[in-house]
Amino acid sequence: MPSVNIDENIKKIRMSIEELSQEVFRLQGMLSTFEGFKKAGLKDIQLPENQEEEAEQLESIQEKPE
Repeated sequence: MPSVNIDENIKKIRMSIEELSQEVFRLQGMLSTFEGFKKAGLKDIQLPENQEEEAEQLESIQEKPE
């Protein structure tokens, strides 16, 4: 006869709740960030076409600190 281990299920459910809670906090942080961008007047954020372009920009910034 199949059985269900109560303690294992409780542990799995608690772990799932914790993981989902952390994801909710992460999403709330992202939402807050984008709301701040909007409040500051931003409408779009330009992203580089590829990773190499971004790396080159970071290198040039690091070479010439303000």
